[in-house]
Amino acid sequence: MTRVDPDEFQAILNERDDFDNVTVGMTRYQAQKCAAIIMAGQAGHTSYTEASITVAHYLRAIALDGVRETSQVPSHRDTLWQFLDHLPWPRPGPPAEQPI
Repeated sequence: MTRVDPDEFQAILNERDDFDNVTVGMTRYQAQKCAAIIMAGQAGHTSYTEASITVAHYLRAIALDGVRETSQVPSHRDTLWQFLDHLPWPRPGPPAEQPI
């Protein structure tokens, strides 16, 4: 794999096409749950760190499903959401101190 110049890489990703404005399917509930999981992982809740990665995969699956009529590879969007939906909602703020 050849190395791409960082500026060139950004320029390629910033190019817009007709698919960039395609609306993707996500409910308000799903958006709130995904945001809560990401924020909990960032706040240091270790149990949500891996779930944050699952959120990223879920969002990518939604984005790809929005632009392709038929898929060569299944996105597993529904399976990813089932996993995320079954997680308890994270508590706000930093994690509690653990007893030693």
